[in-house]
Amino acid sequence: MDDNPWFWDEDLQEDRNEPGGLSADELAFLKALRAHASTWTVPWTYNSVARPEDESSLLVHVDLSDDGDGPILGEWAVHFYGTHVRAGRVGDQLFNLDEAPERGFFQATGTMEELAEQCAAWFETVLSRPVSRAQWLHKGRVYATLWAFADTGEPLVRGVDNALAPTPYTEWHSFPRVSHDRCTLVRGATQPQTGPHAPFCLYEPEAPGSPTDQPVASEPTPQRSRTTRWRQRFRFGSHQGS
Repeated sequence: MDDNPWFWDEDLQEDRNEPGGLSADELAFLKALRAHASTWTVPWTYNSVARPEDESSLLVHVDLSDDGDGPILGEWAVHFYGTHVRAGRVGDQLFNLDEAPERGFFQATGTMEELAEQCAAWFETVLSRPVSRAQWLHKGRVYATLWAFADTGEPLVRGVDNALAPTPYTEWHSFPRVSHDRCTLVRGATQPQTGPHAPFCLYEPEAPGSPTDQPVASEPTPQRSRTTRWRQRFRFGSHQGS
């Protein structure tokens, strides 16, 4: 294995002649995808190459998590079928995809290189999005936590400890509606946080031009490379509902 940390599965590479191993087309796609990924500057996160249960595609996926002891915040996957791909947020343990376009779902056909380029741009867009962790406190202890994409507010994972909460919460719609007490960017921070609220926080906006008011999402490069043009096509919409 080289120093590229993205999308490598040694067992699949070695067992290409065994059931479930990689075909020549899949190897070519994976090689091209890894070449694009080698130029990324996004923080590393867990990623894998595998097969879905029905072995109908080559499955390439990434997990987003809170650094430390936090939960998995979501999985995003590409299904490669040789001449076309389907990509989106993973909806279940069988790696079926959420097909809502505003949550990033896309499908495409094309050459091996075109598909690899598009998928690399899509993965990079997902991994570049800022993620916040908001917390609610009661008597100095955290009783509720919400992880969300900070650029759109789309919720990712929520949790409540009713033993610590001032009021029991039994349904997601009854999740605390009061302002959270503190929030932190767990992905996408570009400068040290100086207060209890992170950039993008709706409850404590910073004055324009202040150090913590600067964008944290990656911006397209002015050269407008082919990868840049593809990334500009993947603009995730605001979350509709929970």
